Order: sequence, then structure tokens, then C-alpha cells
Amino acid sequence: MVIGGTGTALGGMQLLAKAFSEDHPEIKTVVLPSLGSGGGIKALGAGKIDLSLSARPLKDKESATGLTATLYARTPIVFATHRQTAVDSLVIAELPDIYSGATNKWPDGTTLRLILRPEEESDTKLLRGLSDEMNKAVSIALTRSELFVAVNDQDNASALETVPGSLGLTTLAQILSENRNLKPLRFNGQTASLDGLGTGTYPYFKSLYLVVGKEPSENTQAFVSYIFSQTGRDILSATGHYVTEPNW
Repeated sequence: MVIGGTGTALGGMQLLAKAFSEDHPEIKTVVLPSLGSGGGIKALGAGKIDLSLSARPLKDKESATGLTATLYARTPIVFATHRQTAVDSLVIAELPDIYSGATNKWPDGTTLRLILRPEEESDTKLLRGLSDEMNKAVSIALTRSELFVAVNDQDNASALETVPGSLGLTTLAQILSENRNLKPLRFNGQTASLDGLGTGTYPYFKSLYLVVGKEPSENTQAFVSYIFSQTGRDILSATGHYVTEPNW
């Protein structure tokens, strides 16, 4: 059974696949490197993988091919930085100047090195949606040739880990499931947490979907059931996933 899709879901899915294989040694489960949400859905539609992981709902044209998606978890989106950066929090009012380049130093004078995602990525769209000022600032950021643009979630997390003074978006699920050496920053006075998602006090999150084909195999169905079992829920909850109920 082959699984692939959005990078932010891969760490949690690898932990689930390992536990599932221990309970079902007769089923070989492979989690591919990041394909992205769209790439995973295309691979599933082409019969190249058995289960796709997406950070967005299916588009109408994708559903029309017989694919089905269900939300399985939400995870807090966080601004994160290099472990040695001498800052612990951000507020939304600071962001337009950071992304436009008007602010290029941290408070202690060290260089602030912004890590971007491509224009079409959900992280970029979330940043644009924070405010009209951020929408303009992100457009400026994407023209700044000196900035590093991380193609996938794993490249993004690695850059945030290794570049001194870094700043960018990632998710709590990726930090915990991949054991990333990052410093999550409090945002607008709130710490990214599952409790915050549950109560609505932390409103910034990424939704994660399981996508299956028209006739999923017995192995795929067994794995999906495992994800929503108590064991699967415990694995996900321990790694920054707020698990939902299946809707199919």
C-alpha cells in the first residue's frame, strides 16, 4: 500500500504506517516523499498510489473522477524560527513590515531571514488572508530575489532549522511528528496548541484530508479504519493533530 501527498502530513502518517505494519505485518506500507496535495491527488487518480493526503478539499473536477475525501485532522499553523533566535512571540501588526522588507532585523540586531513558500501554496494564501496589508506585503515578498522559497514542507522546515534568524510558517504536526528542532513563536499572545484549536482561542490551522479512489482496496480500507481507531487517534493527538470524525 502506497501513501503520498502533502508534506505536512507525512510525519504523522509515517508513524501511523509503522504502527499499522507492526499489527499487520502481511501488509507492506510505504509513505512517499512529499508530492504536495495536488500531486498526491493526481497520483491517486492515475492509480500510482492507494491513499492521498491533502491540505485542501477536493476540487469539483477531482470529485467528478470518483475520488472521495474526508477530513481527518486539523493542526495549528505556527510561525517558527531557528532555535537560537532571541525572540519568543510575534503579533500580526509586525508582519507587513517583515514581509515587505521594511523590517529586516530581530530586536537584538541579528538579521531576520524570511523563508517563503511558492505563490500557490496554502501557507502563502493564509498569509495573504490575514489582512489587506499582509496581502500587499506578501506580493512584495514574492518579488524579493534575496529570499529563499521552499518548494515543499520538508525543505521549508529544514531551512527554518538551519538558517540563523529564520522566520516562516509550518505546522505543529510537522514539528512534533518529524521531531524538528524549531522554536514555535507565540502569535498574537496565543500559543499554538490542540486545546486552543478545540476552544477556538487559536484560530490558525491547516486541515488535513484523506483521499481514496472509487474502489479502495481492502488494505487501504483497513488502514483508514486504523487511523480513526483509538490507537491511531492517540498517535496523531500526541503529534499535534486535532483528530476529527470521518464523514464518509
